[in-house]
Amino acid sequence: MLLQTRNICKQFNGVYALRDINFSLEAGEIHGLVGENGAGKSTLIKILTGVYSLDEGEILWEGSPLVIHSPAESQSAGICVIHQDSVLVPTMSGLENIFLGLEYPVRRGRVDWGKMREAAQQKMRELGLAIDLEQFVADMTPPQKTCLEIIRAMMQECRLLILDEPTASLTDHEAEILFGMIGRLKERGTSVLYISHRMEEIFRLTDRITVMKNGRITGVVRTSETDRESLIAMMTDEWKSEASEMSRAPGDEILAVRGLASADGRVRHADLSVRRGEILGIFGLGGSGRTELLESIYGYRRLARGEILFDGQPYRRPTPQASLRAGITLICEDRRGKGMIAELAVRENVLLSVLDTFARRGILDETRQKACVQEQVQALDIRLASAEQPIRELSGGNQQKVIFARAMTTEPKVWLCDEPTQAVDIRTRSEIHRLLRERAAAGDAVVLVTSDLKEMLEIADRIQILVAGRTGPVLENQELTSVEVLKLCYGEM
Repeated sequence: MLLQTRNICKQFNGVYALRDINFSLEAGEIHGLVGENGAGKSTLIKILTGVYSLDEGEILWEGSPLVIHSPAESQSAGICVIHQDSVLVPTMSGLENIFLGLEYPVRRGRVDWGKMREAAQQKMRELGLAIDLEQFVADMTPPQKTCLEIIRAMMQECRLLILDEPTASLTDHEAEILFGMIGRLKERGTSVLYISHRMEEIFRLTDRITVMKNGRITGVVRTSETDRESLIAMMTDEWKSEASEMSRAPGDEILAVRGLASADGRVRHADLSVRRGEILGIFGLGGSGRTELLESIYGYRRLARGEILFDGQPYRRPTPQASLRAGITLICEDRRGKGMIAELAVRENVLLSVLDTFARRGILDETRQKACVQEQVQALDIRLASAEQPIRELSGGNQQKVIFARAMTTEPKVWLCDEPTQAVDIRTRSEIHRLLRERAAAGDAVVLVTSDLKEMLEIADRIQILVAGRTGPVLENQELTSVEVLKLCYGEM
């Protein structure tokens, strides 16, 4: 046995993210790791790669205890990870990226580039790969970048390669190239831990599958002895929709997307329709393109093709500024990185989008500013010492309310909400749900993305399925169950 974990536990703020994880992986095995959003897969990977430390339990490597305090220690043991999003440096060449973090060979006091190139080419021959090492990473295709990361991993004598949603941004042809590489790694005796929401890949590639749910392992099965239905049953608790809140009669279509694709390939083909007075949920598993779809509509991402119709009129070349003017707002998933400016006061964060409306002959009207902010603070029950308090000093839930307050000042007609209740307390979550229902009742349209399927079934009127960047069926949320939704997310469309 190459790797074992014994009773691993990990808590965040007193809540278990992992509990009693007993996992094993054999030498030369391709092992699948599956589970719905929030099952604990990422936390387990971060422990194995030294990003997180253990609270309880131990890791065994070839039968001996292994203590991992950092990513460097994990790599020294022979554990390498390739993340869904590339961590290569785009402005450096392939050869330079391969040797990042490795000791450079030196000749007469200078870096020996010839020896580096020879070592990298030898590793490529062993793996059956061929890429231009002098090419800048920025000019490489997605599969070339994946090849480069595999070469870099194998230069470190990798014995366990962890692949996290590796085909999320690949075409079918590019995925076939990756599968061929994985097969060659297995032939060399390298173990592969393969994390994916795509069941066809799990059944095609793996020898065994570990299923996780709510931070626990619910089953370990041989791939040849199970099927899709059995895995889904182990992954989820069954919930039904709560239709009592869904008595609104939706109005006319206000936003439509037809054949939309983003330039980066994360959204491949999206069709959707949103009506006034409704909450449309977009549900997909990790890597399905949920965030990217909202950002494409709002104008954060460049479009490759397709069209957007807003209020019946073509909405061409969307940008964040144009979207705000039109009446479209986006509540970002990354609250701290994109949703607020931490060092600014609450007042300044609330008014960021409409500051120009408070200017008269180039001078800001402080009285009107304060009145507007106070109105929003009271309406959303934002707990703070003063509107001049830096937003970074507020709790996560109150920071999120400030972001909603800023959105309210723009008087939007369409709300694009990406994980709006992420990392907030139960009370704030309930208040955000109430706010979204109120906006829908007032005739606004809400497009909601959440990783929490139970939350989706609680609040959405309809649910748009999204798989691998492509929209699928639209489900009426009446007596709908979580199992029905997940079957579509794990199916082939």
